[in-house]
Amino acid sequence: MSDFAWYSRMSYSSDLTQGDLLMQCPIPFPNASMYKAILENEATAEEPVDIKTGNLVVLSQACDLVNEKLDTVVLCPYWPLTEIMKTSEYFKSKNGKESLRQGKEPAYHLLNRYTSSEIEIDYSVVDFHRIYTLPKDYLKAFTITQAHRLRLLPPYREHLSQAFARYFMRVGLPVDIDKEEIKKIAVS
Repeated sequence: MSDFAWYSRMSYSSDLTQGDLLMQCPIPFPNASMYKAILENEATAEEPVDIKTGNLVVLSQACDLVNEKLDTVVLCPYWPLTEIMKTSEYFKSKNGKESLRQGKEPAYHLLNRYTSSEIEIDYSVVDFHRIYTLPKDYLKAFTITQAHRLRLLPPYREHLSQAFARYFMRVGLPVDIDKEEIKKIAVS
């Protein structure tokens, strides 16, 4: 097995690109007070935002970030595989874990583990069910505070991007081809 690095380490840098892992990033969520103020055309709301934290991975394209084409950044959360296994019998099974590893679970993407003296992550699962956008300047300010963070390297970040694209571009047909009818067709 070749030693092909999955990650590079970043420290105290505002540099932000596709595949950056942002650990314990504060995520502001508008709350009921904010919604009420907006709907009633009020100028302000009491405590309009709830702050949660999460581990996020940057999914916006690197070229758009580098060329300053974005004001907001697309992100998805990632969780330790062991956390997903606690909520799903399927992912506890060998078949479930192998299906994740092979990329056969469209809503999820498996990331490799990483261990160093500064930072450690276990096998993690990116969850495409939850898609966030946060201001780029906000994220850059957050990254400066991070003593240690990881960045997915090519081709792993492109592999993640491709998995996200496959999930996002799915098309559900209102009427599919009947699988029983297709089985009856024979070569004459």
